Parts: sequence; C-alpha cells; structure tokens
Amino acid sequence: MPTIFGVIFKVIWDSPNIVLVLATMMWGGHTIAARASIDEISPMLLMEMRWLGCLLLLVFLLRGDLVAHWPDVKARLGWTWLMGGVGMSGFTIFFILAAQYTSAVNLGITQGAIPAFVMIISLMFLGVRVGWIQIAGLALSLVGVVVLVSGGSMATLQALEFNSGDLLMLVACLSYAGYTVGLSRRINLRPLVLLAYFSAFASLTVGACLVIEYIQGKLIIPGVTGLFIVLYCIIFPSLLAQVLFMRGVELAGANRAGLYINLIPVFAALMAIFFLQETMYM
Repeated sequence: MPTIFGVIFKVIWDSPNIVLVLATMMWGGHTIAARASIDEISPMLLMEMRWLGCLLLLVFLLRGDLVAHWPDVKARLGWTWLMGGVGMSGFTIFFILAAQYTSAVNLGITQGAIPAFVMIISLMFLGVRVGWIQIAGLALSLVGVVVLVSGGSMATLQALEFNSGDLLMLVACLSYAGYTVGLSRRINLRPLVLLAYFSAFASLTVGACLVIEYIQGKLIIPGVTGLFIVLYCIIFPSLLAQVLFMRGVELAGANRAGLYINLIPVFAALMAIFFLQETMYM
C-alpha cells in the first residue's frame, strides 16, 4: 500500500503544471542568488562549483546507472555535449555575467524572451506548428514584459537602451531555448541520469571559462555566505529544477513547457523585493 508521501510525489510528478511551476520558482530564486553572489564569489567559480557539485552528487547516487547507460549516451555523444556543454552551460555562463551588470528584476523579466525563442527554434529546425492559443499567450506575455520595462511610457520605450547585462541575458535566454527544444529529442533515460551527463559537459565548458577568470586575476574565493550560495545553486536550480523541467517537457512538450518560463519574472521580482529590497512599481 503506497504511503501518503508516495501518493503526493506521484501527484506532483505526473502533473506538468506543478513540476513546471516548482522549477520556475527555483529559477526565480536563482536570480536572487546570482545578485547576492557579487563580491562573495567570482562568477565562473560559482558556476563551476555549481555544476561540479551537481555532478559529484549524482555520480555518488547513480554510479551504477551511469555506467550501465553509457552505451546509450555514447551513441548520441554529440547531442549530449550540445545539451550540457553548450545549452545548459551557455545559459549559466551568460546569466551569471549578466548578473554583474543588471538587477534581479531585470534578470527575471528578460527571461520572458525564452518562450519566443523556443517557438522560433522549434518552427525553424523541427517544423513544430505553433497554435493560436500559444501565439496569443506569448503575445500577451511579451506585452507585459514591454510594459514592465517601459514603465507604461511610450517615450521611455522609444528612448530605451539595453545595458550590457540585459544583452548578455538575451544570449543566455537563446542558449536555454535551444536546450529546451533539444529536450524534445532526448535520449530515453531517467532525468537524473541525463542531468549527470549534462553536468559533466557543463563542468568542462565552465572550467575553461574559470581558467580565463583566474588568468585575468578576477578569482574570488568564497567565504561562508558564498558557500551557502553555492549550496543553493547546486540543490535547487541545478538539480531539482532541471529534473522537474525535463519532466515538464516530457509531459507537456517543449512549446508548452517553454511558456511556463514566463513565471520566472513573477517569482524573481517578488523575491528581489523581499530579499534584496529592490523596488516594484505599479
């Protein structure tokens, strides 16, 4: 007879709405962690410790499965490298760089571009048709982003200039949109097993960036606060959120799952007000 915890887990795991909302909530918290990490730990060191920590934890838990499924991964090694070493790591590299130059609210709001990128990439490369309901929902969310960025002022919108952080965040969004579309062609493996291999390739890519950071003399070794930020990034946005999002794409498809990313600005803004004392306007 299943326990109450088993029943609750099954309800959550089988609901695309719940898993995708939980994932976006954790990613909203990631924007706060990224802003809080400034001067506590250098950007590339944070991302390398994040992915390496995630990898070591998964290897400890799944070492038998990783060995058993290596032939499946080896058969699609190019896809696995693109997903982990380009898509996932690309997002985190440009995301953490963007966090050095723009606010947590902007980091969240800019991620509203991901669903649009997902639909465009799906249409261009996979021929996935976009439904009118999805187009309407996307248009409505983009109008909301424009209103937020412009403050509801046409004059502000016409004079709007993106800072370097916002532009870096758009590159990050494009990377994650490609990753989201790629999940629709995933290897038929458990999400945690896939994430372990993705984390391995992400660690290699970010590791190269960490070397550059060290050579430039910008390395910051974390103290207690920095280590807590690393721990949060390993457990929530790296491990739990990624697994939940993979499950959401599996249940709902890339286009529908991508639309849930519009919740990240909501969670990021609310958390930024509460934790970072940033200001929210009408």
